[in-house]
Amino acid sequence: MKRFDGSLEVKMPGIKDVAQLANVSVSTVSYVFSGKRTISPKTAEKVRQAADRLGYIPDASAQGLRGGHNRILALSGPIHDGMNQDQYNTYFLETAKRAKDAGYDVLMLTSEDAVFDIQRVTGSNLVEGVILLDLKHHDLRAALANKYNKPCVAIGYPMEHQDCACIDINFTKMGQKAARTLYDLGHRSIAFLRGPEDGYKRGAGYMILFYRALFQETERLGIKLVESGPVDYNNFDADQFTQTILRSPAHPTALINQSGSDVLNAVLDSMENAGISVPNDCSILSCGTTLEKKLIRLPISEMPLTPSRLCTEAVHLLREAIEKKRDIRGLVRLFPPELVDRGSLANMRSLQNGGSI
Repeated sequence: MKRFDGSLEVKMPGIKDVAQLANVSVSTVSYVFSGKRTISPKTAEKVRQAADRLGYIPDASAQGLRGGHNRILALSGPIHDGMNQDQYNTYFLETAKRAKDAGYDVLMLTSEDAVFDIQRVTGSNLVEGVILLDLKHHDLRAALANKYNKPCVAIGYPMEHQDCACIDINFTKMGQKAARTLYDLGHRSIAFLRGPEDGYKRGAGYMILFYRALFQETERLGIKLVESGPVDYNNFDADQFTQTILRSPAHPTALINQSGSDVLNAVLDSMENAGISVPNDCSILSCGTTLEKKLIRLPISEMPLTPSRLCTEAVHLLREAIEKKRDIRGLVRLFPPELVDRGSLANMRSLQNGGSI
């Protein structure tokens, strides 16, 4: 068939074409894809083969060709001002890769009216499950997971999560481990370079959990913690931080960083200009970051985020709920933080004459 402009029009195969090729009724084809009635395995296989041969795709509300599922997952990650684009993109791509490897497609939901979006695609059976990204400490999407009628996994650990599963690093233990690691190396005065201020204001879950645990553990251990002011990525004065924090009367011998690579690089430049060496004058430990593939001036020891591990586990758990009907509501898996030593931590007791600060 030709269009009015003379080009060829490709006719998409329909349910009648599948019925004709399989030599069955249209209603039989419909029942095979919807699962509303039991069809003999031999007839169902004949219908699926016909559909495969024609390239026929049933509508979204029907159950798909593979295993009685439409194989689509919703990925809820609202886009907002001040977001950490590197981390957002990493988690999105890792989830999409893991879903693809498992034979699923991903439908991205980016509106800040996130609950409505999720209810819209779950209520219409457009998707079979939901993955939540960029969780707040109190996140409405997780709190209302019972409204979706589909299994839901949060890559994060929000306070209200009784109807969804949670997969994350244990950021409370990360804060505790950061303090203890430096304490065991003899550090008794530590500087803390905050993460982006927008994250704290929004209540980003992992930032809040780490921040609270770090302050509680340093207080318990008797460590003096000197905190930076708010960090604005677009207007950060690294020299002021160096002079007022690292060269303050408290003269911290270690720095815990929760900021991204751009801010950390600026601080490293400023430290070098001020004659502060790493790690002899000041040890550095970065927490809840992803520095491995970033251009950092010096190798920095880190307790990193692990997007690949978390996204793999989230997709696996959602498949268990979809394909094996496993009840995952309220399930929590928090992985212990890992310390990657890249040489930026010094043992104060082993330094013979101390640093120059």
